[in-house]
Amino acid sequence: MSWPSSTDPFYLANSTEQNARRNYYGVNGIPAGFGNGSSAGSSASTWRSTGLSSIGDPTPISITLNGGMIDDGLQMSVTVSSETNLSSTDLRLFVCTSIDSVYYNSPTAYDNFENVFIEFLTSSSGQSLDLDGVNDVTQEFNWSMPTPWPNTNPNITWDISDLNVIAFVQNYTSKDVLQAEWSRVSEMNTDIDEDGIANNDDNCMETYNPDQNDVDGDGKGNACDPCDNANVYVAGNLNGDLAGDLPIINIYDVLFLLDRILGGDYNDENYTGCSIESADINQDSILNLNDVIVLLMQVIGYTDGVGRLVAGSGTLTITDQPDMSTMTFNSDDLISGFQVDVPLINFHENDLDQLALPTGWLFETRQLKDMTRILAIDLSGNHPVKEVSFTLPGSLSGEPQNVLVCNNIGQTINTAITYRQPVVEKLELSNQVNFSSIYPNPFNPMVTIPFSVPFEMYTRVVVYNITGQLVDILLEDRALRPGHHTVTWDGSKFSSGVYIIQVETLQRRYSQKAFLLK
Repeated sequence: MSWPSSTDPFYLANSTEQNARRNYYGVNGIPAGFGNGSSAGSSASTWRSTGLSSIGDPTPISITLNGGMIDDGLQMSVTVSSETNLSSTDLRLFVCTSIDSVYYNSPTAYDNFENVFIEFLTSSSGQSLDLDGVNDVTQEFNWSMPTPWPNTNPNITWDISDLNVIAFVQNYTSKDVLQAEWSRVSEMNTDIDEDGIANNDDNCMETYNPDQNDVDGDGKGNACDPCDNANVYVAGNLNGDLAGDLPIINIYDVLFLLDRILGGDYNDENYTGCSIESADINQDSILNLNDVIVLLMQVIGYTDGVGRLVAGSGTLTITDQPDMSTMTFNSDDLISGFQVDVPLINFHENDLDQLALPTGWLFETRQLKDMTRILAIDLSGNHPVKEVSFTLPGSLSGEPQNVLVCNNIGQTINTAITYRQPVVEKLELSNQVNFSSIYPNPFNPMVTIPFSVPFEMYTRVVVYNITGQLVDILLEDRALRPGHHTVTWDGSKFSSGVYIIQVETLQRRYSQKAFLLK
Protein backbone atom coordinates (compact mmCIF):
# COMPACT_ATOMS: atom_id res chain seq x y z
CA MET A 1 0.00 0.00 0.00
CA SER A 2 1.36 3.37 -1.00
CA TRP A 3 1.89 6.10 1.57
CA PRO A 4 0.08 8.30 2.30
CA SER A 5 -2.70 5.94 1.44
CA SER A 6 -5.27 7.15 -1.06
CA THR A 7 -7.86 5.28 1.00
CA ASP A 8 -6.86 6.47 4.48
CA PRO A 9 -9.91 8.43 5.75
CA PHE A 10 -7.87 10.42 8.29
CA TYR A 11 -5.39 11.52 5.65
CA LEU A 12 -8.13 12.36 3.16
CA ALA A 13 -10.06 14.39 5.72
CA ASN A 14 -7.34 17.09 5.71
CA SER A 15 -4.71 16.21 3.13
CA THR A 16 -3.54 19.81 2.55
CA GLU A 17 -2.52 20.46 6.14
CA GLN A 18 -1.26 16.92 6.60
CA ASN A 19 1.04 17.26 3.59
CA ALA A 20 2.30 20.69 4.67
CA ARG A 21 3.51 19.40 8.03
CA ARG A 22 4.82 16.14 6.52
CA ASN A 23 6.93 18.14 4.04
CA TYR A 24 8.06 20.57 6.76
CA TYR A 25 9.56 17.74 8.81
CA GLY A 26 10.66 15.72 5.82
CA VAL A 27 8.70 12.55 6.66
CA ASN A 28 9.32 10.06 3.88
CA GLY A 29 7.77 6.94 5.33
CA ILE A 30 6.05 5.29 8.23
CA PRO A 31 6.52 4.64 11.05
CA ALA A 32 8.55 7.79 11.86
CA GLY A 33 8.99 9.90 14.96
CA PHE A 34 10.38 13.38 15.49
CA GLY A 35 11.55 15.21 18.61
CA ASN A 36 12.11 18.97 18.53
CA GLY A 37 12.28 18.85 14.76
CA SER A 38 14.86 16.09 14.54
CA SER A 39 14.19 12.54 13.47
CA ALA A 40 13.80 10.06 16.33
CA GLY A 41 13.83 7.08 14.04
CA SER A 42 11.12 4.45 13.64
CA SER A 43 11.36 2.67 16.98
CA ALA A 44 8.75 3.25 19.66
CA SER A 45 11.40 2.93 22.36
CA THR A 46 13.45 5.68 20.69
CA TRP A 47 10.37 7.89 20.48
CA ARG A 48 9.76 7.38 24.16
CA SER A 49 13.34 8.18 25.20
CA THR A 50 13.42 11.25 22.95
CA GLY A 51 10.26 12.60 24.52
CA LEU A 52 11.37 11.85 28.06
CA SER A 53 14.73 13.56 27.50
CA SER A 54 13.00 16.88 26.89
CA ILE A 55 10.83 16.79 30.00
CA GLY A 56 11.88 19.48 32.42
CA ASP A 57 13.91 21.48 29.89
CA PRO A 58 13.77 25.18 30.87
CA THR A 59 11.91 27.55 28.56
CA PRO A 60 11.09 31.26 28.86
CA ILE A 61 7.71 30.82 27.16
CA SER A 62 4.33 30.17 28.75
CA ILE A 63 0.98 29.47 27.07
CA THR A 64 -2.50 30.04 28.52
CA LEU A 65 -5.71 28.68 26.98
CA ASN A 66 -9.12 30.22 27.67
CA GLY A 67 -12.57 29.53 26.28
CA GLY A 68 -14.58 26.44 25.42
CA MET A 69 -17.39 24.94 23.40
CA ILE A 70 -20.46 27.11 23.01
CA ASP A 71 -23.32 25.44 21.19
CA ASP A 72 -21.54 23.61 18.33
CA GLY A 73 -18.48 25.84 18.10
CA LEU A 74 -15.19 26.36 19.90
CA GLN A 75 -14.56 29.94 21.01
CA MET A 76 -11.23 30.47 22.67
CA SER A 77 -8.11 32.58 23.08
CA VAL A 78 -4.43 31.69 23.35
CA THR A 79 -2.09 33.97 25.30
CA VAL A 80 1.68 33.59 24.85
CA SER A 81 4.26 35.34 27.02
CA SER A 82 8.04 35.25 27.30
CA GLU A 83 10.48 36.14 30.06
CA THR A 84 13.13 37.15 27.52
CA ASN A 85 13.23 39.15 24.28
CA LEU A 86 12.83 36.69 21.40
CA SER A 87 11.70 39.21 18.79
CA SER A 88 14.65 38.39 16.52
CA THR A 89 13.70 34.69 16.37
CA ASP A 90 11.23 33.32 13.80
CA LEU A 91 8.71 31.96 16.31
CA ARG A 92 5.35 30.62 15.20
CA LEU A 93 2.20 29.82 17.16
CA PHE A 94 0.34 26.68 16.13
CA VAL A 95 -3.14 25.85 17.38
CA CYS A 96 -4.94 22.68 16.35
CA THR A 97 -7.68 20.27 17.38
CA SER A 98 -7.44 16.54 17.95
CA ILE A 99 -9.53 13.57 19.12
CA ASP A 100 -8.44 11.29 21.94
CA SER A 101 -9.66 8.11 20.29
CA VAL A 102 -11.24 7.12 17.00
CA TYR A 103 -12.49 3.64 16.14
CA TYR A 104 -11.96 2.65 12.54
CA ASN A 105 -12.63 -0.82 11.24
CA SER A 106 -9.54 -0.70 9.07
CA PRO A 107 -8.30 -3.39 6.70
CA THR A 108 -5.22 -3.71 8.94
CA ALA A 109 -4.98 -5.16 12.44
CA TYR A 110 -5.31 -1.74 14.07
CA ASP A 111 -8.80 -0.41 14.83
CA ASN A 112 -8.33 2.04 17.73
CA PHE A 113 -6.42 5.20 16.79
CA GLU A 114 -5.33 7.61 19.51
CA ASN A 115 -4.61 11.37 19.39
CA VAL A 116 -5.92 11.82 15.87
CA PHE A 117 -5.17 15.23 14.30
CA ILE A 118 -8.21 17.08 12.94
CA GLU A 119 -7.48 20.66 11.81
CA PHE A 120 -5.31 23.72 12.42
CA LEU A 121 -6.97 26.82 13.83
CA THR A 122 -3.91 28.72 12.66
CA SER A 123 -2.49 27.96 9.25
CA SER A 124 -0.33 24.88 8.79
CA SER A 125 2.73 27.20 8.73
CA GLY A 126 1.73 28.79 12.01
CA GLN A 127 1.14 32.39 13.07
CA SER A 128 4.16 34.66 13.54
CA LEU A 129 4.92 35.75 17.10
CA ASP A 130 6.78 38.87 18.24
CA LEU A 131 7.77 38.14 21.83
CA ASP A 132 9.72 41.11 23.22
CA GLY A 133 9.90 39.84 26.79
CA VAL A 134 7.48 42.56 27.97
CA ASN A 135 4.16 42.33 26.14
CA ASP A 136 1.96 39.22 25.98
CA VAL A 137 0.46 38.13 22.66
CA THR A 138 -3.19 37.05 22.67
CA GLN A 139 -4.96 35.52 19.68
CA GLU A 140 -8.65 34.63 19.51
CA PHE A 141 -10.03 31.68 17.56
CA ASN A 142 -13.45 30.45 16.49
CA TRP A 143 -13.76 26.91 15.16
CA SER A 144 -16.41 24.33 14.47
CA MET A 145 -16.07 20.62 13.74
CA PRO A 146 -15.86 19.91 10.01
CA THR A 147 -18.97 18.12 8.81
CA PRO A 148 -18.82 15.36 7.98
CA TRP A 149 -15.56 14.33 9.64
CA PRO A 150 -13.42 12.56 8.64
CA ASN A 151 -15.79 11.39 5.94
CA THR A 152 -18.98 9.49 5.58
CA ASN A 153 -17.30 6.13 6.21
CA PRO A 154 -19.76 4.13 8.36
CA ASN A 155 -16.87 2.19 9.87
CA ILE A 156 -15.63 5.26 11.81
CA THR A 157 -16.97 6.24 15.24
CA TRP A 158 -15.82 9.05 17.57
CA ASP A 159 -17.13 11.07 20.49
CA ILE A 160 -17.18 14.89 20.51
CA SER A 161 -16.46 14.83 24.25
CA ASP A 162 -12.99 13.54 23.36
CA LEU A 163 -12.17 16.75 21.49
CA ASN A 164 -8.92 18.51 22.49
CA VAL A 165 -7.22 21.77 21.59
CA ILE A 166 -3.41 21.92 21.39
CA ALA A 167 -1.22 25.03 21.22
CA PHE A 168 2.55 25.07 20.76
CA VAL A 169 5.27 27.61 19.96
CA GLN A 170 7.93 26.51 17.51
CA ASN A 171 11.17 27.98 16.22
CA TYR A 172 10.31 27.72 12.55
CA THR A 173 13.96 27.70 11.49
CA SER A 174 15.37 25.09 13.86
CA LYS A 175 12.03 23.25 14.27
CA ASP A 176 12.51 23.24 18.08
CA VAL A 177 9.24 23.30 20.02
CA LEU A 178 9.77 25.74 22.88
CA GLN A 179 6.49 25.23 24.73
CA ALA A 180 3.18 23.41 24.37
CA GLU A 181 -0.18 23.36 26.14
CA TRP A 182 -3.38 21.37 25.68
CA SER A 183 -6.84 21.08 27.15
CA ARG A 184 -9.89 18.91 26.74
CA VAL A 185 -12.46 21.21 25.20
CA SER A 186 -15.26 19.93 27.42
CA GLU A 187 -13.29 21.02 30.47
CA MET A 188 -12.57 24.55 29.25
CA ASN A 189 -14.32 27.63 30.62
CA THR A 190 -17.32 28.84 28.59
CA ASP A 191 -17.50 32.06 30.62
CA ILE A 192 -13.90 33.16 30.93
CA ASP A 193 -14.49 36.42 32.79
CA GLU A 194 -17.24 34.91 34.99
CA ASP A 195 -19.65 37.79 34.40
CA GLY A 196 -22.62 35.53 33.64
CA ILE A 197 -22.40 36.13 29.88
CA ALA A 198 -21.40 33.18 27.71
CA ASN A 199 -18.23 33.72 25.69
CA ASN A 200 -19.99 33.81 22.32
CA ASP A 201 -22.43 36.46 23.60
CA ASP A 202 -19.91 38.48 25.63
CA ASN A 203 -18.64 41.68 23.97
CA CYS A 204 -15.63 41.52 26.31
CA MET A 205 -14.97 37.81 26.57
CA GLU A 206 -11.98 38.13 28.92
CA THR A 207 -13.00 41.28 30.82
CA TYR A 208 -15.73 41.29 33.50
CA ASN A 209 -18.58 43.46 32.20
CA PRO A 210 -22.06 42.13 33.03
CA ASP A 211 -23.56 45.46 31.83
CA GLN A 212 -22.23 44.86 28.26
CA ASN A 213 -22.13 48.64 27.64
CA ASP A 214 -20.84 49.56 24.19
CA VAL A 215 -20.90 53.35 23.77
CA ASP A 216 -19.62 53.43 20.20
CA GLY A 217 -21.62 50.41 19.03
CA ASP A 218 -18.64 48.65 17.45
CA GLY A 219 -19.35 45.25 19.04
CA LYS A 220 -16.57 45.58 21.62
CA GLY A 221 -17.69 46.59 25.10
CA ASN A 222 -16.44 49.70 26.89
CA ALA A 223 -14.59 47.56 29.43
CA CYS A 224 -12.18 46.16 26.84
CA ASP A 225 -12.39 48.71 24.03
CA PRO A 226 -9.53 51.21 24.09
CA CYS A 227 -11.18 53.12 21.23
CA ASP A 228 -14.54 54.36 22.41
CA ASN A 229 -14.26 56.98 19.71
CA ALA A 230 -17.83 58.06 20.10
CA ASN A 231 -16.83 60.14 23.08
CA VAL A 232 -13.26 59.45 24.10
CA TYR A 233 -10.55 59.42 21.44
CA VAL A 234 -11.87 62.27 19.35
CA ALA A 235 -9.31 64.47 17.63
CA GLY A 236 -7.16 66.10 20.28
CA ASN A 237 -8.04 63.91 23.26
CA LEU A 238 -4.85 61.86 23.15
CA ASN A 239 -4.96 60.64 26.74
CA GLY A 240 -8.63 59.65 26.55
CA ASP A 241 -9.79 61.42 29.74
CA LEU A 242 -13.43 62.37 30.29
CA ALA A 243 -15.57 64.77 32.27
CA GLY A 244 -18.71 62.70 32.60
CA ASP A 245 -19.27 61.55 29.03
CA LEU A 246 -17.41 64.44 27.38
CA PRO A 247 -13.76 64.41 26.25
CA ILE A 248 -11.29 66.71 28.01
CA ILE A 249 -8.91 68.44 25.58
CA ASN A 250 -6.33 70.51 27.41
CA ILE A 251 -2.62 71.26 27.76
CA TYR A 252 -1.93 67.70 28.91
CA ASP A 253 -2.88 66.46 25.45
CA VAL A 254 -0.51 69.02 23.94
CA LEU A 255 2.36 67.79 26.10
CA PHE A 256 1.36 64.18 25.35
CA LEU A 257 1.71 64.89 21.63
CA LEU A 258 4.96 66.81 22.07
CA ASP A 259 6.55 63.85 23.81
CA ARG A 260 5.36 61.53 21.07
CA ILE A 261 6.89 63.68 18.33
CA LEU A 262 10.13 63.92 20.24
CA GLY A 263 10.25 60.13 20.12
CA GLY A 264 10.43 59.82 23.86
CA ASP A 265 8.87 57.56 26.46
CA TYR A 266 5.41 57.73 24.95
CA ASN A 267 3.62 54.45 25.49
CA ASP A 268 0.70 53.69 23.18
CA GLU A 269 0.15 50.23 24.65
CA ASN A 270 -3.18 51.18 26.22
CA TYR A 271 -4.39 53.28 23.30
CA THR A 272 -3.46 51.18 20.30
CA GLY A 273 -4.83 52.72 17.12
CA CYS A 274 -6.82 55.28 19.07
CA SER A 275 -4.48 58.00 20.21
CA ILE A 276 -2.71 57.72 16.88
CA GLU A 277 -5.89 58.71 15.12
CA SER A 278 -6.73 61.39 17.64
CA ALA A 279 -3.22 62.90 17.39
CA ASP A 280 -3.44 63.72 13.68
CA ILE A 281 -5.11 67.05 14.36
CA ASN A 282 -4.80 68.49 10.85
CA GLN A 283 -5.62 65.11 9.26
CA ASP A 284 -2.60 64.99 6.94
CA SER A 285 -1.59 61.48 8.16
CA ILE A 286 1.67 62.90 9.56
CA LEU A 287 2.36 63.55 13.24
CA ASN A 288 4.58 66.60 13.63
CA LEU A 289 4.77 70.11 15.04
CA ASN A 290 1.91 71.31 12.81
CA ASP A 291 -0.48 69.12 14.81
CA VAL A 292 0.90 70.40 18.11
CA ILE A 293 0.36 74.05 17.22
CA VAL A 294 -3.14 73.49 15.82
CA LEU A 295 -4.06 71.60 19.00
CA LEU A 296 -2.48 74.27 21.21
CA MET A 297 -4.42 77.03 19.50
CA GLN A 298 -7.59 74.98 19.94
CA VAL A 299 -6.88 74.62 23.66
CA ILE A 300 -6.21 78.32 24.29
CA GLY A 301 -9.05 79.45 22.01
CA TYR A 302 -6.86 81.37 19.55
CA THR A 303 -8.75 82.33 16.38
CA ASP A 304 -6.74 85.22 14.91
CA GLY A 305 -5.32 84.42 11.50
CA VAL A 306 -7.54 81.40 10.94
CA GLY A 307 -8.39 81.29 7.25
CA ARG A 308 -4.97 82.32 5.96
CA LEU A 309 -4.23 80.05 3.05
CA VAL A 310 -0.54 80.72 2.44
CA ALA A 311 2.25 80.60 5.01
CA GLY A 312 5.31 82.79 4.69
CA SER A 313 8.88 81.86 3.81
CA GLY A 314 12.05 81.99 5.86
CA THR A 315 15.60 80.76 6.35
CA LEU A 316 17.57 78.68 8.79
CA THR A 317 21.03 80.21 9.10
CA ILE A 318 23.69 77.97 10.62
CA THR A 319 26.97 79.22 12.05
CA ASP A 320 29.06 76.22 12.97
CA GLN A 321 32.35 76.35 14.84
CA PRO A 322 34.26 73.95 17.08
CA ASP A 323 32.05 72.75 19.93
CA MET A 324 29.40 75.35 19.19
CA SER A 325 26.62 75.62 16.59
CA THR A 326 24.35 78.64 16.31
CA MET A 327 21.01 78.30 14.51
CA THR A 328 18.84 81.24 13.57
CA PHE A 329 15.32 80.92 12.21
CA ASN A 330 13.79 84.00 10.60
CA SER A 331 10.68 84.48 8.50
CA ASP A 332 8.37 87.10 7.06
CA ASP A 333 5.61 85.20 8.89
CA LEU A 334 5.16 84.72 12.62
CA ILE A 335 7.09 81.71 13.94
CA SER A 336 5.38 79.71 16.70
CA GLY A 337 7.60 76.66 16.67
CA PHE A 338 10.26 74.64 14.91
CA GLN A 339 11.70 71.13 14.89
CA VAL A 340 14.88 69.82 13.31
CA ASP A 341 17.11 66.74 13.53
CA VAL A 342 20.83 67.55 13.70
CA PRO A 343 23.91 65.29 13.83
CA LEU A 344 26.00 66.68 16.69
CA ILE A 345 29.47 65.80 17.94
CA ASN A 346 30.39 66.48 21.56
CA PHE A 347 26.82 67.39 22.41
CA HIS A 348 26.31 68.17 26.09
CA GLU A 349 22.63 68.30 26.99
CA ASN A 350 23.41 69.68 30.45
CA ASP A 351 24.56 72.95 28.86
CA LEU A 352 21.15 73.64 27.34
CA ASP A 353 20.02 75.50 30.44
CA GLN A 354 22.05 78.41 29.13
CA LEU A 355 19.75 78.91 26.12
CA ALA A 356 17.79 82.14 25.87
CA LEU A 357 14.49 81.84 23.99
CA PRO A 358 11.51 84.19 23.81
CA THR A 359 9.23 84.37 26.86
CA GLY A 360 6.76 81.48 27.02
CA TRP A 361 8.73 79.19 24.71
CA LEU A 362 9.46 75.53 25.49
CA PHE A 363 12.71 74.04 24.20
CA GLU A 364 13.29 70.25 24.20
CA THR A 365 15.90 67.88 22.79
CA ARG A 366 15.94 64.11 22.48
CA GLN A 367 18.65 61.72 21.30
CA LEU A 368 17.48 59.53 18.41
CA LYS A 369 20.30 57.12 17.47
CA ASP A 370 22.83 59.33 15.63
CA MET A 371 20.64 62.45 15.59
CA THR A 372 19.57 65.01 18.15
CA ARG A 373 15.94 66.03 17.70
CA ILE A 374 15.32 69.66 18.63
CA LEU A 375 11.82 71.00 19.16
CA ALA A 376 10.76 74.44 20.35
CA ILE A 377 7.26 75.89 20.61
CA ASP A 378 5.56 79.03 21.85
CA LEU A 379 3.67 77.18 24.55
CA SER A 380 2.04 80.42 25.76
CA GLY A 381 0.35 80.82 22.38
CA ASN A 382 0.83 84.59 22.34
CA HIS A 383 4.59 85.10 21.84
CA PRO A 384 5.25 84.25 18.17
CA VAL A 385 8.35 85.87 16.69
CA LYS A 386 9.85 86.54 13.29
CA GLU A 387 13.33 85.54 14.42
CA VAL A 388 14.59 83.11 17.02
CA SER A 389 18.20 82.08 17.61
CA PHE A 390 19.94 79.62 19.88
CA THR A 391 23.40 78.11 20.31
CA LEU A 392 23.92 74.39 20.80
CA PRO A 393 26.89 72.96 22.67
CA GLY A 394 28.35 70.68 20.03
CA SER A 395 29.52 70.68 16.41
CA LEU A 396 27.56 69.59 13.34
CA SER A 397 28.81 66.43 11.65
CA GLY A 398 26.40 66.62 8.73
CA GLU A 399 23.35 68.31 7.26
CA PRO A 400 20.29 69.05 9.42
CA GLN A 401 17.35 66.81 8.57
CA ASN A 402 13.55 67.12 8.76
CA VAL A 403 13.49 70.90 9.21
CA LEU A 404 9.97 72.11 10.00
CA VAL A 405 9.03 75.69 10.90
CA CYS A 406 5.42 76.55 11.72
CA ASN A 407 3.49 79.78 11.93
CA ASN A 408 1.00 80.64 14.65
CA ILE A 409 -1.88 78.72 13.06
CA GLY A 410 0.07 75.53 12.39
CA GLN A 411 1.01 76.14 8.76
CA THR A 412 4.42 75.17 7.42
CA ILE A 413 6.80 78.04 6.65
CA ASN A 414 8.90 77.25 3.60
CA THR A 415 12.44 77.36 5.03
CA ALA A 416 15.74 77.41 3.16
CA ILE A 417 19.02 76.49 4.86
CA THR A 418 22.03 78.81 4.61
CA TYR A 419 25.45 78.76 6.22
CA ARG A 420 27.46 81.61 7.70
CA GLN A 421 31.18 81.47 8.34
CA PRO A 422 31.94 82.11 12.03
CA VAL A 423 34.07 84.99 13.13
CA VAL A 424 36.80 83.24 15.08
CA GLU A 425 39.03 85.14 17.45
CA LYS A 426 42.56 83.79 17.70
CA LEU A 427 43.28 82.49 21.16
CA GLU A 428 46.77 82.56 22.55
CA LEU A 429 47.91 79.47 24.37
CA SER A 430 48.17 81.11 27.76
CA ASN A 431 46.10 81.13 30.86
CA GLN A 432 44.22 84.22 29.72
CA VAL A 433 40.45 84.25 29.28
CA ASN A 434 38.96 86.44 26.59
CA PHE A 435 35.92 88.08 28.22
CA SER A 436 34.12 89.84 25.35
CA SER A 437 31.68 92.71 25.90
CA ILE A 438 28.38 91.65 27.34
CA TYR A 439 25.26 92.61 25.35
CA PRO A 440 22.93 94.34 25.36
CA ASN A 441 24.14 96.76 28.00
CA PRO A 442 21.99 98.30 29.44
CA PHE A 443 19.61 95.31 29.34
CA ASN A 444 16.08 94.29 30.33
CA PRO A 445 15.75 91.53 31.37
CA MET A 446 18.21 89.29 29.45
CA VAL A 447 21.92 89.84 28.99
CA THR A 448 24.38 87.62 27.09
CA ILE A 449 27.87 86.97 28.50
CA PRO A 450 30.36 85.77 25.83
CA PHE A 451 33.83 84.54 26.71
CA SER A 452 36.52 82.20 25.46
CA VAL A 453 38.96 79.87 27.18
CA PRO A 454 42.25 78.83 25.51
CA PHE A 455 42.30 75.34 26.97
CA GLU A 456 40.21 73.16 29.25
CA MET A 457 39.86 74.93 32.57
CA TYR A 458 37.44 75.09 35.46
CA THR A 459 35.26 78.17 35.05
CA ARG A 460 32.54 79.82 37.12
CA VAL A 461 30.22 82.68 36.11
CA VAL A 462 28.51 84.68 38.89
CA VAL A 463 26.68 87.97 39.47
CA TYR A 464 27.29 90.43 42.33
CA ASN A 465 25.36 93.56 43.23
CA ILE A 466 27.11 96.91 43.57
CA THR A 467 27.72 96.25 47.29
CA GLY A 468 29.63 93.05 46.49
CA GLN A 469 26.92 90.57 47.55
CA LEU A 470 26.61 87.37 45.48
CA VAL A 471 23.10 87.43 43.95
CA ASP A 472 23.18 84.70 41.27
CA ILE A 473 25.32 81.81 40.00
CA LEU A 474 25.02 81.43 36.23
CA LEU A 475 27.58 78.66 35.75
CA GLU A 476 28.76 76.34 38.47
CA ASP A 477 32.45 75.51 38.62
CA ARG A 478 32.80 73.32 35.51
CA ALA A 479 35.63 72.13 33.26
CA LEU A 480 34.90 73.91 29.98
CA ARG A 481 36.26 72.84 26.64
CA PRO A 482 38.60 75.29 24.83
CA GLY A 483 36.78 77.77 22.61
CA HIS A 484 33.88 80.20 22.72
CA HIS A 485 31.09 79.98 25.30
CA THR A 486 28.04 82.06 26.12
CA VAL A 487 25.98 82.34 29.28
CA THR A 488 22.76 84.34 29.68
CA TRP A 489 21.38 86.03 32.75
CA ASP A 490 17.68 86.67 33.30
CA GLY A 491 17.41 89.73 35.55
CA SER A 492 13.61 89.78 35.66
CA LYS A 493 13.60 88.87 39.37
CA PHE A 494 16.05 91.62 40.30
CA SER A 495 15.65 95.37 40.71
CA SER A 496 17.13 98.00 38.41
CA GLY A 497 20.73 98.93 39.10
CA VAL A 498 24.38 98.16 38.47
CA TYR A 499 25.59 94.57 38.73
CA ILE A 500 29.02 93.00 38.42
CA ILE A 501 29.24 89.95 36.16
CA GLN A 502 32.34 87.93 36.86
CA VAL A 503 34.02 85.05 35.00
CA GLU A 504 36.21 83.16 37.45
CA THR A 505 38.99 80.61 36.78
CA LEU A 506 41.57 79.07 39.05
CA GLN A 507 44.07 81.65 37.75
CA ARG A 508 42.16 84.91 37.92
CA ARG A 509 38.81 86.72 37.78
CA TYR A 510 37.38 88.84 34.96
CA SER A 511 34.63 91.40 35.61
CA GLN A 512 32.24 93.66 33.70
CA LYS A 513 29.52 96.04 34.82
CA ALA A 514 25.97 95.37 33.67
CA PHE A 515 23.18 97.95 33.83
CA LEU A 516 19.69 96.57 34.44
CA LEU A 517 17.04 99.12 33.47
CA LYS A 518 13.34 98.40 33.99
